[in-house]
Amino acid sequence: MEIISLILNFLLASGLIGTLLFFRAKRRQENAQASGAEIHNTEQVVKIQAEHIGRLDGRVEKLEEKVDKLEIIIDKKDSELDRRQTIIRQAYKCPTPNDQCPVLIMRARLDKQVKEKPFNNQ
Repeated sequence: MEIISLILNFLLASGLIGTLLFFRAKRRQENAQASGAEIHNTEQVVKIQAEHIGRLDGRVEKLEEKVDKLEIIIDKKDSELDRRQTIIRQAYKCPTPNDQCPVLIMRARLDKQVKEKPFNNQ
């Protein structure tokens, strides 16, 4: 019994138990603060990336609009080209000699204009 009493007196008088309890509480508090800081940092990263995604979405929408406009222009040019090719094919089937065919003469004039002004915006 004396030994138990000595051990208890040593532990209680030296503050060993209080110190151990205090360190545990302090460790838990530090872990909680670290977790809170980590959550805050993660929220900041998510916020920055959300803003970046928003800006990229805006750019993608503008590019999609440009692509749509270009597709319309390309479709118009393709249909115009098909129409011209059909006319030229019909002109070559015409019984009129090639040097007298009004369609082929007009085509030659247009080809000459295109060669003189290669970047003609129609």
